Amino acid sequence: MKVAYQGEPGAYSDEAVSAVFPDAQAVGFATFRLTFDALTMGAVDAAVLPVENSSAGVVQEVSDLLWERPGLRVVREHVQPVRHCLLGWPGPVERALSHPQALAQCDRYLHSRQIRPVAFHDTAGAARAVAEQRQPGTAAIASRAAAARYSLYVLAESIQDDSENRTRFVVIEKGDPVRPRDAIAGWKGSIAFVTAHRPGSLAHALDCFARRGVNLTRLDSRPIMGRPFEYRFYLDFTINGDAPAAETALSDLEEASAEIKLFGTYPAAT
Repeated sequence: MKVAYQGEPGAYSDEAVSAVFPDAQAVGFATFRLTFDALTMGAVDAAVLPVENSSAGVVQEVSDLLWERPGLRVVREHVQPVRHCLLGWPGPVERALSHPQALAQCDRYLHSRQIRPVAFHDTAGAARAVAEQRQPGTAAIASRAAAARYSLYVLAESIQDDSENRTRFVVIEKGDPVRPRDAIAGWKGSIAFVTAHRPGSLAHALDCFARRGVNLTRLDSRPIMGRPFEYRFYLDFTINGDAPAAETALSDLEEASAEIKLFGTYPAAT
């Protein structure tokens, strides 16, 4: 089985693939879009991708690509603790390379030490670049596993601003999404929708779930390209023995929305 992720060997997403699919061949891609391309074209069997972090927030590009690409579904989630390390060579550190999400998760640490953040496409890729270039004053923010892979010193451990830092990943496959009516207690659902452009439309959309006692765990908005100041909403909900209520809520929202897409109903992380 081939499972795609965004990044290079030693990235946190690579570790997530190993946790979810320990016997699979992990295949890294430089960008999220290339990862989706591989899945859509059948070059891999599944993809493990981050959708949100407990301190830095939503990884919106993954949600946007789920909306754009037909024929894909979310089948599972995985929550992974993230412990960032400062990797490099002995001596003063002036700049740190890493993925923008990792830099955001270590903002206080970097600011307090006057270390300049430098965006890189991937945490493990940043570690590789530091190992190859050996530039004085340059370090990387990545995992301890990346330090071992690229023979770097661990200059500091657990430098993330939040000691409970976690990233939520989803497993994406080709196929039709499972409806809430076919879910069981402890599952979650993920959707995106566009409301009618009139007063009260968002309140009505949320009320579809509220009046049936279906709990929401995520709600965020995203500008719609080509339609200035109009937004698409991303929403996650839980199923706690109330699959019929969740199905009815979704059906009502489908009727009330201008556009809607169910990404999937799937087992929640334990």
